[in-house]
Amino acid sequence: MAPVAPLRVFVTCHEQTTRAVHGRKTLSPATLRGGCLCGNIRYAIEGAIEAPEHCHCGMCRKAHGAAFSTNAVVESVRLKILDAAGLLTQYESSPRRRKCFCSRCGSQLFILRTDRPDITVVTLGTLDDDPVNRPSRHVFTKFGAPWYDIDDELPRFQVYPGFEPTDDPS
Repeated sequence: MAPVAPLRVFVTCHEQTTRAVHGRKTLSPATLRGGCLCGNIRYAIEGAIEAPEHCHCGMCRKAHGAAFSTNAVVESVRLKILDAAGLLTQYESSPRRRKCFCSRCGSQLFILRTDRPDITVVTLGTLDDDPVNRPSRHVFTKFGAPWYDIDDELPRFQVYPGFEPTDDPS
């Protein structure tokens, strides 16, 4: 197995970040805060998230212990992570994907795409704030939990937009 590169953890001015992430400082309305269950890992996203989606793939289901995970992609430079205790751990769930979670409480916070270090997938269940943007689709429904029926009107993709079995390759 290839060595795992360390996750980029940004701790810029520890005291200022701690105050900002824990709400003791006025944040711009475009800052979203979140963290793990035990509170040892906190993060802030500068700006809005775009294109949140419900992922029904087997990896997301198993990582979250649920029928799906709701995720959104953010530019990595807009994500600030505070992990003073060094608990953020990575698991290579598939080629070019690393699930990032708290080694104390198990909360999955991020998915790194090793082929796209400029973006980070944030699991929206770990947000403290309302992201305003709502999920826009269901992806990887072909692999969904057999005990869960999707009951909304969002578009559904067996795999992913642009990779559907019926998509025209031209």
